[in-house]
Amino acid sequence: MPNPNLLLIGSGDFSIITGITAAPANEAEYDDANAMFGNLKAFSFQNQAETKEHFGSYRSVKILDRVFTTQLRLGYLLQLEEVDDRAVESLFYGASGELTGSNPDYREINPFQRPQSLTGFARLRVWDDKNSQSPRLMHKDFWCNVRLNNQPEVGDEWFGYEMKVDVLSPVGTVFLRQDA
Repeated sequence: MPNPNLLLIGSGDFSIITGITAAPANEAEYDDANAMFGNLKAFSFQNQAETKEHFGSYRSVKILDRVFTTQLRLGYLLQLEEVDDRAVESLFYGASGELTGSNPDYREINPFQRPQSLTGFARLRVWDDKNSQSPRLMHKDFWCNVRLNNQPEVGDEWFGYEMKVDVLSPVGTVFLRQDA
């Protein structure tokens, strides 16, 4: 029987800091860098392995006898639904400009001013409904390449887009909260 206390039911966030060459010294650096993509509504693992097959000859018949793993890849597909400066800059490959000073106030974002993928150190946090202060699962301090995976979708009561995260080296550390 499954243990309902171990289910990941909740939300999360994803942060990436670009333009640095070493992992952040502490959690506050992710928050201070305005690096967060919020309201992670779903994610999936995009892990892959490349293998080589070996066929041995047994009584003149070639039979698959071994499979060797030659490469492992780790990644995520994130579904996000929050619209803020960081998300809109990424969606339009833009750079943030000045505030308009009007009522309401708007921020100008100049499209096609940045590369179509982001590279940097990242943190993924997933909360459950058991503890709102501490994430259930956290992968942090990994180098990655992030790009949009689909066109943004807009509905009557929702907005959503997907980001593909390819984990590079260093792969960081994964933390899983242990509950009593």
